[in-house]
Amino acid sequence: MNTYYCSDPHAFHGNIMKHCRRLALMTEADRTAFLEIEAAGGDSSTLRVSDESIDNMNRTLAANVNARVGPNDVLWCLGDWAFGRGSDYLANARWFRDQIQCRTVHLMWGNHDEPKIRDLFASTHHQTEIRDRGVKLTLNHYPMVTWNGQHHGSVAEPNIHLYGHVHALYQRRPEANPLKDFDAWPALDVGFDGHDYQVWSLEEILEVLRPRLEAFETLKRSRGQFDPFRGRGRSPETS
Repeated sequence: MNTYYCSDPHAFHGNIMKHCRRLALMTEADRTAFLEIEAAGGDSSTLRVSDESIDNMNRTLAANVNARVGPNDVLWCLGDWAFGRGSDYLANARWFRDQIQCRTVHLMWGNHDEPKIRDLFASTHHQTEIRDRGVKLTLNHYPMVTWNGQHHGSVAEPNIHLYGHVHALYQRRPEANPLKDFDAWPALDVGFDGHDYQVWSLEEILEVLRPRLEAFETLKRSRGQFDPFRGRGRSPETS
């Protein structure tokens, strides 16, 4: 049994294909129309993504999940499972869940998720802490500056935070992250948009975060602080 992580599939959400430039999942006609509007500096809201593109997105994401995540594995989705209006929402969420062969799927509540889909998942959470092969992970839909036990994290004993919501913004534009010490922040956006529409394995997560964990250890030593993201030093007054 292996555990995998993802976030923000946004099944049935046509506009997300424009907002996050999911060009590879669009039909050729939709992609051409979108790029023409973009090149002209126009308003992409005038483009309605076709049902064919939306169906292709849904089926591609589900196929990508199933290619890696087996029926007996565990999948954590960190929010924004599906989109829809009125009675369509539950039907869309259920359809997408039915495409996923993994029997144990956990959901972190995202801003597009509604309580009515709770029964589709093994469990639902706003925030939780788990261990995956000894690695401590704090899971949330939203990125957090600090989390429980973060200051104990190291390369040898990682304590990391996984999130979604921002759709690979910090990967595409690191300057958009407001944290001063972003390179030492042991957290990762595990959304589909930053990983070629694939789920993440723990090995892939640690590969990306190892340099940040190393930088975090260096930051603690250089500042003489055990918790630099809260400015906490080692003196009795600040411990």
